[in-house]
Amino acid sequence: NNEKRKEKSRDAARCRRSRETEIFAELSGLLPMKQADIDHLDKASIMRLVISYLKIRNMLDLFPKIKAFCNNNNSKKNVGKMVSKRIVHNRNDDDDDIEMNDDSKTDDHDDDIEDKKISLLDMENEKMTLQALDGFLLILSEDGDVTYISENVQEYLGISQIDFLGQPIWEYSHQCDHDELREALNGRRQSPSEIIKGSHPNDVHPDMQRNFFLRLKCTLTSRGRSVNIKNASYKVIHIIGHVAFNKETNTRQLVAIACPLPHPSNIEIPLGSNTFLTKHSLDMKFTYVDDKMKSLMGFEQKDLLGKSVYECHHGGDSDNLMTTFKNLISKGQMETSRYRFLAKTGGYVWLVTQATILYDKQKPQSIICVNYMISGIENKDEIYSCAQLEARKCKISIQMDLYFAVGFLL
Repeated sequence: NNEKRKEKSRDAARCRRSRETEIFAELSGLLPMKQADIDHLDKASIMRLVISYLKIRNMLDLFPKIKAFCNNNNSKKNVGKMVSKRIVHNRNDDDDDIEMNDDSKTDDHDDDIEDKKISLLDMENEKMTLQALDGFLLILSEDGDVTYISENVQEYLGISQIDFLGQPIWEYSHQCDHDELREALNGRRQSPSEIIKGSHPNDVHPDMQRNFFLRLKCTLTSRGRSVNIKNASYKVIHIIGHVAFNKETNTRQLVAIACPLPHPSNIEIPLGSNTFLTKHSLDMKFTYVDDKMKSLMGFEQKDLLGKSVYECHHGGDSDNLMTTFKNLISKGQMETSRYRFLAKTGGYVWLVTQATILYDKQKPQSIICVNYMISGIENKDEIYSCAQLEARKCKISIQMDLYFAVGFLL
C-alpha cells in the first residue's frame, strides 16, 4: 500500500510539473518578445514579464487618445485584411479552375506579406522615434515599479529591457536619490511614519512637469565593455516628464524621457561654433577659459581666470544655479536649465551647461563644463553688474583715446 501511495504521489507530481511546464510555455508564447529572448527566461521571469505587460495594457487607460488611436489602427488593419480576403474570394468564385486549397494558401501568403510590411514599418518608425529622443522612455508606477522602459536602454546602461520590466527602480537607482525620486512620484516627500505604514500621499499635482537627475546603475565601461551588475557604476540620468493621473481609478504613472549626460571625454571634437569649454576649481572659480569666449561674449582669459562663476550670471538665476551646483557636488554630474551669463560690456547670453567633476584617485579635483550658447547677446545696452560697468567705461575710454588720436593725425 505504501509503495502504491508513493507511486501515485510521484505520478501526481509528474503530471503537475508537466501541466505547469505547459502553462508557462503558453504564457511565454504570448509575450511580445523575440523567441531567442524567451528561451533564456526562467519561470519567475516569465511571470514577472506577463504581469508587467498586463500593467502596460492597463497603463494605456491613462492615455485615452493613444488607446483610441491604437484600437482604430488595429481595426483598420483588420478591415483591410477582410476586404482583401473578400476581393480574392469573389475573384476566385468567378474562376472555376482554381481549387479552394490554393485559395486559402494564397490568402495566407498575402496576409503574411502584409503583416511583414506592417511590422517592418512599425519597427522603422519605432527606431526613428527612439533616436529622436536622445535617450530612452521610462514609465514608473506610483510605487516605483518599472511599468515600461524602451528597448534602447541597453545602449545607454548596458542592462536589457527584460531585466528592468516589472522590477522596482529602487534596485537600480542610487540610495541617496530615493527621497528625490519618491517626491517626484508622489508629489512630496514622505515622512518616516508614512514610509513604514506604506501610505501614499494624495497631494500629487497631476500633469505637473517633473525635472530631476537620477543616478542609475550602468554596466558599460568607458571602453564599451560590459561588467557584472554587482560591479556596476552609476550614470547620471536627466529625467524629464510628467505625472499622468486617472481620477476614476486613482492611479498615476510617471511618464518621462531619460537622457544620460555625456562625459566630457566622450564628446565629439571639434565642438560647435557656439559651444565652448571652461574648467573650474571645486568652488567654481575659473581655471581655464576657452578662446571662443572672446568672439562670443568679449571675454579674454585674463578677465575670468580666478573669478567665480557666481559673479558672471544674472541675479535672477542665482537660486537655480546654486541648487544645480550643490547637486553637482553630491552626484558628480549635472546639467543646468537655461540661464543668463553676462557678456563683458553689457547684456547677456542664454547658456545651458553640462558640468562634470573630474576625479584623481577617487578624490574630486576639478570641474569641467561644456557650455552651449543658445542665443546671441541680448540687451547689449543694459548693465547688470559692476564688472560690466567697469568694462564699459574702459571700452568708452579706449574709443575716445582712439578718436582723439585719429583726429590729431588728421
